[in-house]
Amino acid sequence: MDRKLLTMLCYLLVMVYPFIGCSTGDTNGEESDQQEVPEEISVTIDRSVKYQEIEGFGFFGAKDVWWNSSDPNYFFDDKWLTQIIDDLGITVWRNELYPNNPVESDISTDPQDGYWGKQEAMVKALKAKADEYKVPLKYLLSIWSPPGEFKIACSMTWAGDENAQRGGEHGSTKNGGTLDPEKYDEFADWLKAGLDMYRTAGINVYGLSLQNEPLFVEPYNSCVYTTYWYCDLLKNVVPQVKESFPDVKIYGSENMLDMEGAEENYRWFYHMAIKNDPQALNCLDAFAVHGYTDGVQATAIAKHRDYWTRTREQFSAPTGKPYWMTETSGYIDSWNGDGNKPGAIDLAIAIHAALYYGRASTWVWWQGSELSGIGEFCLMSGYQKGKKYYASKHFYRFVRPGSRMVELNSSDEEILGVAFENADLNNFVVILINPSQSDKTVNLEGNNIPDTFEYYITSNKSDENCSSKGNMGKESILLPANSVVTLVNGRYKEE
Repeated sequence: MDRKLLTMLCYLLVMVYPFIGCSTGDTNGEESDQQEVPEEISVTIDRSVKYQEIEGFGFFGAKDVWWNSSDPNYFFDDKWLTQIIDDLGITVWRNELYPNNPVESDISTDPQDGYWGKQEAMVKALKAKADEYKVPLKYLLSIWSPPGEFKIACSMTWAGDENAQRGGEHGSTKNGGTLDPEKYDEFADWLKAGLDMYRTAGINVYGLSLQNEPLFVEPYNSCVYTTYWYCDLLKNVVPQVKESFPDVKIYGSENMLDMEGAEENYRWFYHMAIKNDPQALNCLDAFAVHGYTDGVQATAIAKHRDYWTRTREQFSAPTGKPYWMTETSGYIDSWNGDGNKPGAIDLAIAIHAALYYGRASTWVWWQGSELSGIGEFCLMSGYQKGKKYYASKHFYRFVRPGSRMVELNSSDEEILGVAFENADLNNFVVILINPSQSDKTVNLEGNNIPDTFEYYITSNKSDENCSSKGNMGKESILLPANSVVTLVNGRYKEE
């Protein structure tokens, strides 16, 4: 029987049931509970309208934070690497290029919690595991601070401070300071040495950010730039790096999403300055933001649609540059938030907003794993997987590099969805989020929509963790309340 017809018959049965005198099996005559039929909605997909090509999803770091051991073998093992590559499905990995790279030496004036001698084994093993599963893993590097001897003191009140001053001794990788403009050449050489360090290990770095969060003075490695200094940095350093590494993608500014996307903010920060400076814009391959309000707190979910729409309209659309989200955290590891912090379904909503409204092509979480437990800054604790892990897996595992987002519209504004096609894998993927408290029934409509899909679901139930529920057709797809569902037609693994 046609699934849609069956749904309607069930609905009619429920509606007339109280009036036809049939036995409910309740011998005391009490009225039994009637289960409501899920509301039926349409999700219309137009595969002829294509948007951004996905570059990948991933996270930063190793099995534990770099500062928790001096033993290089502490940070990975084969089981964990298999988990993140073949189960979670990362296709991007981000790391800090530490100020004392390429070797542990006296180039930095401050002790460092990470250096190449500690990281090299993990970096190579990750590459080998990705190669084993034929995953085109992309490596991203961000700079928290140049070597201390390249830095000088500075005074600035905000990113667009035209009266900011540079000069005087700083000499530390910590507590801010800024790059001495007289050291642009040395900084470029140091960056090239870091990229060559990875190349020698068999890895061509995919993306390089010249500065992580350039507005914040922090007690750890940090360095600050006004919008003008940042543009000068791009113009003076990137051409030198590109001479030796023409294929590396320069991304930035890695400032906060709310600063670059809010109506009251976007005109005054780094991306507008880059957009207004043609030479600097030419040196940038991708705009990148962090999904925070202040470097720690996750951007409020209610703001994501507005911020991501504006970044697309103001920056990526007029310049043709892709948008990346290269760091976020601050979500607790329960399915729903606690009123103060967002939860795992909110993380899924945030990823959706970046893809759907911002047309972002890359999404990177902060620290992937911490062995102290699954706190708000990580997705897992070693082999222990939490709800944030599974919410992320709906995107990471199934939306592979090379996938193209296509047009999708829902007749119910509560239902969030994205759809992707991947010519190399010959697949079609639809991800649907129902944050409401009501079950919904979804009909996929449009031309060239597959007739059947594999169905995966995560919800607040303990046994629904990106769990396979078998195959189903494109009509009358159950989307339970407070859940994320991924529908897959075709291969979703590289071979």
